[in-house]
Amino acid sequence: MKCVVCRNGETKLGATTVTFDRGESTVVVRHVPAEICENCGEAYLAENVTGCLLTFAQEARTAGAAVLIREYANAA
Repeated sequence: MKCVVCRNGETKLGATTVTFDRGESTVVVRHVPAEICENCGEAYLAENVTGCLLTFAQEARTAGAAVLIREYANAA
């Protein structure tokens, strides 16, 4: 797909790191599957991936995690 940010690059399958930072809690999920723009690096996540990440981040925050770093496969 054409990147909507830079409008020049095409996206390709890849992986990115997603960070959630709210209050006293920081959750980092690495190797998240995404479409990455080959020109500017903007990452686009599928709806199901986003849902999984939001659920995981909320569960980590509810459990009282101050800082948590996970691989995507272990977060799902």
